[in-house]
Amino acid sequence: MTPVEYRPAQRRFVLWICGVFTVWGVVAVGVFILGSPGFLSWLGLAFITFIPYLANNAFGVTRVDEKGIRVWRPVGRHSGHWHDIADIGVHRVSGGSEVRYDKWIRVTRHDGTSFRLPAPMTSSAYQDDTFEAKLEDITLRWHRATGRP
Repeated sequence: MTPVEYRPAQRRFVLWICGVFTVWGVVAVGVFILGSPGFLSWLGLAFITFIPYLANNAFGVTRVDEKGIRVWRPVGRHSGHWHDIADIGVHRVSGGSEVRYDKWIRVTRHDGTSFRLPAPMTSSAYQDDTFEAKLEDITLRWHRATGRP
């Protein structure tokens, strides 16, 4: 089985958003130093708090090989050997309505713990047309490694 790595299809978009939030935050700090903050300055400071979360998702990597699934993010790592995995499914997160959503692949182990793969993923804001094919490939690899039909 040849190893395959998945990276978020939304990576460039998310990094672009991180850049915008960073510039906005730096300008907001400058405005605070000069002493005339307004609503947009406060908003810029609030957006700075999202940068670590967005960067963590943008730089995430999922590696699938003959041993199992390994996930790497800047602030965390998870792995699951094929025989330790009980289920691989799609976790749909709704943003308060059925129109806005994110779909992530969630791996559940036999001991009940689970972890989310940073890639592949798809959302209403940024569609990954290959999401279903990638999910099928990961599931097929799991079935082959464990002898499931």
